[in-house]
Amino acid sequence: ELGSTKITGIAGQKKSDGSIAVLSVMSEDASQCIRKGVVYNIDKTVQCITNIIQRLKGQLKSGIKHVYVGVGGQSIHSERNTIVKEISDGMPITQRIIVDMMDQNRNMVYPDMEILDVEAQEYRADSLPETDPVGIQCHKLEGNFLNILQNRRHYQKLNSCFDIAGVQIAEMYLAPFALADAVLTPVEKRSGCLLVDLGADTT
Repeated sequence: ELGSTKITGIAGQKKSDGSIAVLSVMSEDASQCIRKGVVYNIDKTVQCITNIIQRLKGQLKSGIKHVYVGVGGQSIHSERNTIVKEISDGMPITQRIIVDMMDQNRNMVYPDMEILDVEAQEYRADSLPETDPVGIQCHKLEGNFLNILQNRRHYQKLNSCFDIAGVQIAEMYLAPFALADAVLTPVEKRSGCLLVDLGADTT
């Protein structure tokens, strides 16, 4: 995870029950290379990443082929988008229709931005709200999505840092989403609890 004060690397092992056993945690000062969650000095960021990977390898006595990268900060913002699909008379909504709508939303083009993540917020079958519309008969299906966008220049600089460091990215994810998912219980999520990440430069 690339934060404004430090870059942190965590190595763990997935257990049979699905939980993660943390094996090693390493961090490097990022105050000279990251501001407001955005890389501004590529060379120093590469050095931090390289140092963390080497220290993790040394402690684990094992190689590291891929990493999951958490991003956030001021390069991230969200945009709402609505996809509408006409449904043939008498035809129930299928999972294929839902997937097609999600793909259509994912193919949206935003100037200077990349879609990092998508949250399907609500579907409306003939104006009636539905969380899972599969199997429902209607004439018109509306999908409301929240697209999480990342500045393309920051996205490219981030990828360059890991390329130069010789580390392959398995996936980029939105760090606050992952943190909230790990910290909040299902009961807390259903009751509407909010996790606020108090970062050094951005909240």
